[in-house]
Amino acid sequence: LQKPWRELVLNRAGQDFEYEHPLIGNVLKLLYTGITRCIEKLFFVETKSTTAGKASIRWLTKKDPGGEGSFATLNNIDDIEAMSMTADEFVGEGINNAELSQSVEDVDEVLLLLERAVWCFEQADNTNLAAKARMQRSGVLFRLELQTLGEQGGAQNHGVIEMKAANMMGSLSREGLFFEVLNTFYAVRPYLSAYAGERLERDFISEIMLAEAEDR
Repeated sequence: LQKPWRELVLNRAGQDFEYEHPLIGNVLKLLYTGITRCIEKLFFVETKSTTAGKASIRWLTKKDPGGEGSFATLNNIDDIEAMSMTADEFVGEGINNAELSQSVEDVDEVLLLLERAVWCFEQADNTNLAAKARMQRSGVLFRLELQTLGEQGGAQNHGVIEMKAANMMGSLSREGLFFEVLNTFYAVRPYLSAYAGERLERDFISEIMLAEAEDR
């Protein structure tokens, strides 16, 4: 039944499919019973890889043209936590961790929260939010790098720092991470020349203020 099942879930079954493969009908009845009897969640578990299984996973996890929604998520059965949450729940948990990171002062805890957020978004297969969380984490690491430079003292290459800061603030701004843009600006300000400081403030800070005003 491996190949007939694959043809069915990939929408390649012909008009005589039911007549040629009557056993598939019995399998579909069992599947219908499982789907309609489960209260909240239904788990499909394979003990080994099969042609039918691969085709089924491909169909069940396929998203719509807009990149959203699917009938099921693919989980690692060794990860109990991953199996216990839906994609939407992972997204919600990831957002909670990312937002919580903005109210925490301890840098190590901030990084752990953002790592957790990235992991949650990856479990939900949401590449956009995962990239955004990674970008936010990069901003925090850049600020940590500046803090380390300040503690070490000595001569600093302000030109390189200004360039890195401008690139980082630009990337953060494109992701809509205005909170982290402000944090980066205030962290790098002591290393900036008067001209660079004014330019970054004009290019980014004024843009953030305008965006906030529009949101109100």
